[in-house]
Amino acid sequence: MSSDFGPHSPQWFSRIEAPERVESPDQVAWDVTTDFAVVGYGGAGISAALQAAEKGLKVLAVDAFGGGGATAMNGGIFYAGGGTPIQRAAGVTDSVEAMYRYLNLEVQDVVSPQTLRRFCEGSVADLEWLQGHGVRFDSTYYTKKTFYPPSGYFLYHSDSSLAESCAAVAKPAPRGHKYWHPPINQAVGFGVHLTEPLQQRARAQGVEFWPRTEARRLVLCARGEVVGLVVIRMPPDSPHTQAYMDAQEMARQLLQKLPSSMPGFARLERKAERYWRKADELQRQHGVVQRIRASRGVCLSAGGFIWNRQMLAAHSPKYISNMAMGSPGGDNGSGIRLGQSVGGEAALMERVSSWRFINPPSQWPKGILVNSQGQRFVNEELYGAAIGLKMNEHQQGRGYIILDRTLYRGAWKSAVLENLFPFMRLPLVLALLFQTRKASTLEGLAEKLGMPAANLREAAARYNRAAQGLEPDEFGKSRSECHALSEGPFYAVDVSASSKLFPCSAMTVGGLRVDEDSGQVLREDRTRITGLYAAGRTAIGLPSNLYVSGLSAADCVFSGRRAARHASNQATREPCLTKPQYLPLDLT
Repeated sequence: MSSDFGPHSPQWFSRIEAPERVESPDQVAWDVTTDFAVVGYGGAGISAALQAAEKGLKVLAVDAFGGGGATAMNGGIFYAGGGTPIQRAAGVTDSVEAMYRYLNLEVQDVVSPQTLRRFCEGSVADLEWLQGHGVRFDSTYYTKKTFYPPSGYFLYHSDSSLAESCAAVAKPAPRGHKYWHPPINQAVGFGVHLTEPLQQRARAQGVEFWPRTEARRLVLCARGEVVGLVVIRMPPDSPHTQAYMDAQEMARQLLQKLPSSMPGFARLERKAERYWRKADELQRQHGVVQRIRASRGVCLSAGGFIWNRQMLAAHSPKYISNMAMGSPGGDNGSGIRLGQSVGGEAALMERVSSWRFINPPSQWPKGILVNSQGQRFVNEELYGAAIGLKMNEHQQGRGYIILDRTLYRGAWKSAVLENLFPFMRLPLVLALLFQTRKASTLEGLAEKLGMPAANLREAAARYNRAAQGLEPDEFGKSRSECHALSEGPFYAVDVSASSKLFPCSAMTVGGLRVDEDSGQVLREDRTRITGLYAAGRTAIGLPSNLYVSGLSAADCVFSGRRAARHASNQATREPCLTKPQYLPLDLT
């Protein structure tokens, strides 16, 4: 971290404070001692804590909320391949090599080829580790392309591997493993079928968990090693803690009533702010400062920063209008800032995965997606993050799906009759009703959209030639997914990132640089910070280039277990010597 940026900087946008420098750890009046401390008890934190406990470490985990994080709130997909038990039960053949070759297209150079291969080679073992701890999967296989499987299906293609351009590189296989759950028609929250079994097993293994406990500061020795942390804990037996929890959860519930990009959200946000202030005041009055000694290390697994709007505006302002995906209040960048406070390097902070899903309905990707100039810019059959990347990074966030009469009518039929979850059906219907323009000709449609008619006409003409088999599609779209746009009237559905009724979701994927063999946080000079690890979306990982469904959860397990394994192999460190600097925490 450069000397002109830190907790003192006006651009810090975090409550994380400068580290506390201590003399020998053995001479500090620690409130609690443990081997391994985990900050943030979502998918990565639970995996790290459970793995460390299995290795015989004493583990203490803290979470500013109740645990689970964004992992518990998501759609409940785990990306795995190479011949998992679920794939085999479904009669699917997959290999480590095919998985590696496909993911290499998506991950590219955000992690080394060796790390990617290690992830693929360990994929079956990671899934079996989850199964061994009570996470249930099911082999009911949905063979069609969709961004989320219908109710009753649990194995599906959660990526772009079915596209001909990808299938030419690696044999496709369904690698999206949805956690099994009883039939329920809800939008989010399936991730609890991973986090809750792991939490139960971690508790049985002796992991101590402190909810409603906010990490504010790391404890550092002169040699630069992290020996513990300082937290503010709401006492579990205090009546004020229940009021604190109620205020936190009310704020979070309000922020989840509507997508953050939809009309009416600003009002909910203002109301939620009143509850955040109430919680802060309760913490200021009744929170207890605790110093935790962690002899084998601290693991930062507190998520990304998509809900820290100031931080997002500073690093990636173009995504402010997108729908925030993550844990409201939780994904605030605190884990990243903790690492930076002791010299850890944060990188790829401008990287945001934005998902412009256009399937279902299956008719939409058979049309063409054009920018504000009427020019086509992407293969429409790709996974939503690939489309979102092209649209948001290169087309100013503007996109219009062009359909003819057949596709438009088919889209309405799908919206009404297909087995869709409400969170899929409602935005689709709203987009068809209120974000669609119609004209008898493509030229008339272009005029209504304010784009050059010649561009739209030429884009459709080239696409139609591909659909008729006269030439290959210019973006590599599968012939079976091409439909000639020849029968008017024609329609344009606005699916831009700024859409108020058809949200384009987003999550941050940048974070702390880590040593890919150990998970230790790295400084700018690439030296390791002894005693400090990062995992999940607090760290740069497998999804930090291009996200596919379930890859973040899989990376949380992979990176959390990696940190715990390395910490368990470290001897308790020798005391470091420097004068103590005990500073009061800022509770304002």
